Amino acid sequence: MKRFKVMIVQFFVLVLMLLSFSMVWCFNNFGNVGLNEIIFTLNMPLKGTSVSYFKTYFLYAFCPAILLFGVELFAYIHKPRRKYSIKLFYKEKETEISILPFKLNTGAWVLVFLIWFGEMVSIANDKFELFAYIKSQIEASEFIEKEYVDAAKANIVFPKEKQNLIFIFVESAETSFMDKENGGLLDKNIIPEMTQLAKNNISFSHSELFEGATVAPSCGWTMAGLLAETSGMPLKLFKYQDGSGGVDNSMGHYSTFMPGLTSLGEILEAEGYHNFFMAGTDFDFAGRRDYFTQHGNYEIWDKGSAIAEGKLQEGEAQNWGIQDRRLYQFAKEKLTELSADDKPFNFSLITVDTHAGGTGTCELCPDTYGSQYENVWACASRQINDFVEWIKQQDFYENTTICIVGDHGSMEVGFLENYGYDKHQGDTVRKVYNVFINAKVQPVKMKNRKFTTLDIFPTVLGSLGARIEGERLGIGTNLFSDVPTLAEEYGYEELFAELNKRSRFYDNNILYPKKN
Repeated sequence: MKRFKVMIVQFFVLVLMLLSFSMVWCFNNFGNVGLNEIIFTLNMPLKGTSVSYFKTYFLYAFCPAILLFGVELFAYIHKPRRKYSIKLFYKEKETEISILPFKLNTGAWVLVFLIWFGEMVSIANDKFELFAYIKSQIEASEFIEKEYVDAAKANIVFPKEKQNLIFIFVESAETSFMDKENGGLLDKNIIPEMTQLAKNNISFSHSELFEGATVAPSCGWTMAGLLAETSGMPLKLFKYQDGSGGVDNSMGHYSTFMPGLTSLGEILEAEGYHNFFMAGTDFDFAGRRDYFTQHGNYEIWDKGSAIAEGKLQEGEAQNWGIQDRRLYQFAKEKLTELSADDKPFNFSLITVDTHAGGTGTCELCPDTYGSQYENVWACASRQINDFVEWIKQQDFYENTTICIVGDHGSMEVGFLENYGYDKHQGDTVRKVYNVFINAKVQPVKMKNRKFTTLDIFPTVLGSLGARIEGERLGIGTNLFSDVPTLAEEYGYEELFAELNKRSRFYDNNILYPKKN
């Protein structure tokens, strides 16, 4: 019995040490992630994940935890058998104090575990809003059911002469990276070219300056951001199974990705578009390949494609993938090829350099600022502008609309905090970048709007000149219209509170539709 107690105690010591070091590693590498992203990632295959993350976790979380546990276990097993004493001198008198080997009984260990675990829960709540997440999973809402517009049933009319679409998702792009004079959070503007693009074209904003889209709940990481901006829906993973609820882990073994959803790719495919998606990373990561091939029959070109075609030289695929300078070269080649076809095209591209822990600086990056992250953004801004200028010189540009958006907010730990940002200020302080170039229509109201990345989906269709009856798709609103967004209609607080709750309609009609 005594040996069994010792094994139980040591098991909990090991678990708590691993959890503690893992939490610290998570804070240092993904300071702005939430529980929705963590749960989604754990439910998905790990294929395509950057090897650097496995290495840093092993070196800075797993190994230290095991090493410290080994020291603790050694100390526990090899207790000193003799008494130790120390001599103290006080007012010229010598006093000897015996030090007995220290040993915690079972009750004391339980108390230690409770205090330790409680502190971890407190930290997790501060960093990830744990209690709010648990509360949201207990409550249910009919909000999505009430507001959802099924794109498959919506009346969408395209112009006779269809406009090509170049849809660029810039990893982690925020208007926050502009200076305060332009609506950002920084003292200096580290994305001047992107700022100028916004000034010269259509860029929807919360104010008279350049403050882009807020990020709604369950939309704050790459897969969720892509889903939000191409379908107008968040990525929620709680499923009712028998009416009582329960987490469904089958997303890790899925055969279909949100089969009840109709997205941008499917709408464009039905209109005769050739859907193509280029990524510098492994597109299998987080189910992206499944989503885009199952929703629009996209042709996928990713890091694996570049390797298979012999386009990468040794060392060019770093950390997460291909550096953007090479990705834009490949994009130019593919666009030239697509434009030679008679079919209109939807060319989508997602960058990688500006991902937290991304590919790092390249030979084009300046050494202007005090941090690598700032230099990478300065480089990214210039490369985006150069790419846009190249597109403008091509014959196909006249019939092409360019949409450039951030997929979500930055996850770079501590960067914006260095400029005074505090996450407790709320979810709407930071904004995601957007610009629409050569759109077929002009917006009724571009400034002083309340909107989220969920509104990008119908807005992209609107930029192509498509007329959408009711101006809403998914739970997003076409920003080119004068129809209020859900954020404008309900306010951010109510909208976000409802989206955080579970939805039977979402689970049973979009995530896992019931078979007839």
